[in-house]
Amino acid sequence: MATASLKRPDASRARPAVPAWLPWTVLLWAVRLAVTVLGILTLLFALLHLSGDPAAVLVGPGGSAEDLARVRAQLGLDDPFLDQYLAFLGDVARLDFGNARGSGEAALPSVLAKLPLTLQLVVSTLALSLALGLPLGVLAAARRDGLLGRVVSGAAALGQAVPNFVLGLVLLLVFALWLGWLPSYGSTTPAHTVLPVVTLTLFTLARVVLLTRAGVLDALSQDFCRAVTAKGGSHARVLWRHALPNAFPPVLAFLITDTGYLLSGTVLVEQLYAYDGIGRGLVVAIGEQDYPTVQATVFTVAVIVVAVSALGDLLGRVADPRVGRESAG
Repeated sequence: MATASLKRPDASRARPAVPAWLPWTVLLWAVRLAVTVLGILTLLFALLHLSGDPAAVLVGPGGSAEDLARVRAQLGLDDPFLDQYLAFLGDVARLDFGNARGSGEAALPSVLAKLPLTLQLVVSTLALSLALGLPLGVLAAARRDGLLGRVVSGAAALGQAVPNFVLGLVLLLVFALWLGWLPSYGSTTPAHTVLPVVTLTLFTLARVVLLTRAGVLDALSQDFCRAVTAKGGSHARVLWRHALPNAFPPVLAFLITDTGYLLSGTVLVEQLYAYDGIGRGLVVAIGEQDYPTVQATVFTVAVIVVAVSALGDLLGRVADPRVGRESAG
């Protein structure tokens, strides 16, 4: 009787638990983070030193020559430029940007204390844009030849053309001053976030609608959607189960890129609504020539933008493993 031999699975053919591209990708992200933050801080260091004498700002117009010399010696401003730059990088490595000029408190903790309010605006904007933009984009694609589809597409195109400060002024005038439904300034209650979030959402929402519409229309023209329809699949099933997933990756990539835009957009919106986030704090710090707070704010924003970009890269590779394999060669 022949004995059946049981073949052990070939371990060399087993799928690795960790994709081969992941270590290189993590290393690339770390290098990208370091180079980007270093470049931004170097540019910021140079610009701040070219904008004037920090010692003269600290001493004030009534200070004596002795006071000016003493402050310059304390800050190391008499040292060679390279020595000042290396000392600055050492402070950054220790996360020590000095004390804020107005409050006298450490600059970085003061900036981080305002960060949750700004992130609340950004996260709310992204979530609202995604929740409304995907169904509206699918609707615009499904009814592309009808009145409803054209209205949605036209409104989205118009939404991309309206600047934030124009929309913000209109909302402030109508809902805060005329109707009195919402507060016009401040950041102490959830109601204070409504107008800033609506102001920031319009462009992002409009872009998500148009990207989703284009992606769904492209998917509907592909063979796999036609095959589902030929097999008796309903129109709704083709749209939501097959066309929308194919349209989502470009939307995700845009939302990740838009995070940096939103962080920069909060500077104007927070100033308009006197919302006490890091954007308004940056404007106040620039006006007061508060160099430590400016440096700490720029450092914080740079780290967030690069980290979000790396996270988006990871999500894109997980969603489409072909990207990771192509990068790994």
